[in-house]
Amino acid sequence: MIQVSLDTSFLISFADPDRSNHAVAVEYFRHCLAQRFPMWISTVAAGEFEVKQPISDLPLQNFRIQPYNLPHAIRAAAMFRSLSEENAASTEDTRRIIINDLKIIAQAEEEQISIILTEDTNTLARIAARLRQRNTCSVHVLLLTDGFSPGKLENPDQGEFTIPPTST
Repeated sequence: MIQVSLDTSFLISFADPDRSNHAVAVEYFRHCLAQRFPMWISTVAAGEFEVKQPISDLPLQNFRIQPYNLPHAIRAAAMFRSLSEENAASTEDTRRIIINDLKIIAQAEEEQISIILTEDTNTLARIAARLRQRNTCSVHVLLLTDGFSPGKLENPDQGEFTIPPTST
């Protein structure tokens, strides 16, 4: 069964008609409702959303709330370590923080939710792509900026986000 996780940027675009990707977010929402695809909101994303707007402004009856629990934290730490291996030489002795985007990805992976809908090309999509390249994650990210593509919910590889090459 197809399930989707909705990241904070999706929720913001969905709730704000003035956002450039509002219509796309609404189309995904309606499509998921019509197809009965469960839509999950992480408590991590809910907390981020609540900073500027009450989460109760969303039609919560249409979503499943996903608490952040110990298995999610353990998965997030493993993913963090995997990503940190790339930068082992620059690792400092300071306390490392697992960012919320990585927590949302870990939750989706742990709960076998195959797709995250987001507008975040800079952080969440890049982290997920790096984890997929390292075979640490199987979650696919669908970007609102790519427009509404309902076929990608069933076949997310038809438009996989890739990391652009870095120039040196």
